[in-house]
Amino acid sequence: MRFYCELFFLISFGVFGQDIPEIVNDSIPLVNNDEVIIDSLERISEPLSEKEIKIDGLEQQTVQEKDSLAVTLDSLTSKSKEKKRKRKKRKAPEVKPMSSVTISDYKYSYMNDVWKSVDTALTIYNDYDFNFLRRDNFELLSFPNMGETYNRLGYDFQSQPLGPQIGARGKHFGYFEKEDIPYYNVPSPFSDLFFKSTFDQGQHLDSQLAINTSPRFNIYIGYRGFRSLGHYASSRSAATQFRMSTHYETYNKRYRLRMHQASQKLQNRVNGGLNNDSVYYFENAPNYADVDEKGEIKLDENGDTIFINYDGFLDRNRLGTNIRGENILSGKRYFVEQRYQMLSKADDSLKYQLQVGHYLNFEKKEYGFTMERISNYFTEAFTNDAIDDGTSLNTIENNFFAAYENNSVGKLNLNLQHFLWEYSVAPNNYEPTIDLAPGIDASQWMVTARWQKEIRGFQLNAKIRQSLKDRFADNSYEVGIKQNIGNYFSFEGNYQYRSMPLNFNFLLYQSDYKIYNWYDDGIQENQKFSTLSAVIGHSKWGQIQGQWTQLEKYAYFKNITLLRRLNTEFLNEPAQAIYPIDYYKLGFYQHLDFGKWSLINTVQYQKVYQQEDEDSILGVEPIILNVPEWNIRSTVMLSSFVFKKALYLQTGVTFKFFTDFYADQYNPLLAEFITQNNLKIGEYPVIDFFANAKVQTTRIFLKIENINERIEHMINEDAPYDYYVAPFTPYRDFSIRIGLIWNFFE
Repeated sequence: MRFYCELFFLISFGVFGQDIPEIVNDSIPLVNNDEVIIDSLERISEPLSEKEIKIDGLEQQTVQEKDSLAVTLDSLTSKSKEKKRKRKKRKAPEVKPMSSVTISDYKYSYMNDVWKSVDTALTIYNDYDFNFLRRDNFELLSFPNMGETYNRLGYDFQSQPLGPQIGARGKHFGYFEKEDIPYYNVPSPFSDLFFKSTFDQGQHLDSQLAINTSPRFNIYIGYRGFRSLGHYASSRSAATQFRMSTHYETYNKRYRLRMHQASQKLQNRVNGGLNNDSVYYFENAPNYADVDEKGEIKLDENGDTIFINYDGFLDRNRLGTNIRGENILSGKRYFVEQRYQMLSKADDSLKYQLQVGHYLNFEKKEYGFTMERISNYFTEAFTNDAIDDGTSLNTIENNFFAAYENNSVGKLNLNLQHFLWEYSVAPNNYEPTIDLAPGIDASQWMVTARWQKEIRGFQLNAKIRQSLKDRFADNSYEVGIKQNIGNYFSFEGNYQYRSMPLNFNFLLYQSDYKIYNWYDDGIQENQKFSTLSAVIGHSKWGQIQGQWTQLEKYAYFKNITLLRRLNTEFLNEPAQAIYPIDYYKLGFYQHLDFGKWSLINTVQYQKVYQQEDEDSILGVEPIILNVPEWNIRSTVMLSSFVFKKALYLQTGVTFKFFTDFYADQYNPLLAEFITQNNLKIGEYPVIDFFANAKVQTTRIFLKIENINERIEHMINEDAPYDYYVAPFTPYRDFSIRIGLIWNFFE
């Protein structure tokens, strides 16, 4: 498969990647005067001198021939000049001198073709984005070490990739998909250096460079190197991620070529959370109840519990964990896109009404889980040796697209996509007790149509996607409207429906642990999501967003561990919801400025309604979709220039809080989050202090995370450590982090 993909890539680049100049053929070919004269005289085998012509009495005839030849030449020359005057010469656009270049000329875009200028400003949103993902993680809860996975505080079911995926969704938060690769257009070399300190023995550096060899050809190279040991045992994180993209466009913007290549590897040592004894040591440090040899609590003469003070477990590395293993997600991707435009608009010769193109995307992902020795945490195994599980997925995507735009029709996009999937599981040296397939091979054709148009101030859009095969079909349709009301208000409404297939790890998984082996398992129905959303905004007072989503046949991993074996064993199986689930989400965002002071609020209210299962033993189906009812983030900030405006400073505190809920538990073997209804987390406020500064094009960040944990235990030493990110997995302790973003424009 890879051979055919690379062959197609080379042929496409060789045939279509040429900068072919436009040539207009004249109806009468241009002829050089000297060549015409020579050609006409070549008809005479022996040219005669002028003296010989006079002697033969042919002087008059020769003069007549010369006159006729001159007339012919004049007619050809006049027609050629007339044709030359009609021919349009292609002029290269003027190159902007560097003396007039501004930061707005340094631009980048992604797959959506929306061009943006690079950002060197310092705002509160840069502080929200200054994390491992480099984006706002309001609905995510980060694990104790940087570069680990994230638990969810909210869901968006419509922005998921097309078709079935490999699974291991807990490993994909930091993975660069094809939609995450930028394409640059810069007048001079531009670099972006990102640095942030980590937790013990490591750093996080993400360097990006964009250069242009000409105004038409730009190259982008990015590399992330990351390592963090972490405070807890077996929690080391590491990542190496290389990205390279090119963007080529002809002077008249008719032809465009975009390519990128990505090679990534994300590694995590995993521990399965704290064991039961360590949960007690973590929550009650540094004062513990004293016990005798029989394990009974000692009492003093008044009948009160005798406590001993021991701060050794404040060193989190001493706490015991359930397992010691490692999971790795690696991937390589090759992408090439070609687009050609035609039918230029009357008002602008560099804008066109019709464009056609094609892109090819080949990607190979591999996921693996290893342990040096087996553990009873995942119960029985087929082997007594080391554990080595793995899956892989090869994906080839061909997308043929066309777009047409004019004032009457609006903008119409058509896509024809073909997907080819090859999913496989790692072979084992033993005979499993159940019959498993070696893999799943599938393909699918999809047709997509999208329409956009502005009518009397209303921006309308509609989209429909239809698969041509029933197996692994991914169908959806969407309608939306947007309108600006007056100078201050705006309104946006959308309805989306999507029927999408399950990921491959729901259908087939093979492990050295017996319980983690299944094939098909009766799960074949698509998940169905219906979402109705509306946004009302005011330019000063903020915006309110409401969303209702109904989930049918929602796929999830169920926790089937017995209560008496909780946190000593961890047994899971794939499942689908029997009845529909209604998920409501209401959000409010506001940014207010009072001179140098600012108040930024983000509040989210969520509610889940689930129908009871009359056939269930308990009379109700377990709560499948778990989210906190309230999720709040509020920032108070001071912004000011200091040192004679040589430095711009922003400092303040950010308050975060969410109500308690049955958070999903992380399974490092599957790299998936498991639905559970036994333990709640939450009801713990987190306060972060930050001081950020900007000097020219350098932004410096200082953050003190979870500062209230240190203050609380200074006031009350007996206050419990009761903050978790998932069941049995603690949240981050008090820590000080520094970092910077440094931009160069030469």
